[in-house]
Amino acid sequence: MGDKTETSLILRRVMRGLLALCALGLLGEVLIHRHAYFALEATPFFFALFGIIAASLIIGGSMVAARLIGRAPDYYGGDDDA
Repeated sequence: MGDKTETSLILRRVMRGLLALCALGLLGEVLIHRHAYFALEATPFFFALFGIIAASLIIGGSMVAARLIGRAPDYYGGDDDA
């Protein structure tokens, strides 16, 4: 049982570290002036939102593709052929 609590403690520390890095990134986004080429790039948190939307589209597209080209779980047959 000691392993489970140690693993959850490590996982909690990793999550807190990642959240701290995200908070630092958001703080940097507000404090650092960007030299944007396009007006859209100057929008606060543009790149964070762009990344979230892009990742969501990739995940959604992969789910659609899996349904379109995926095979049924029993495609290769069961134990009947053995």
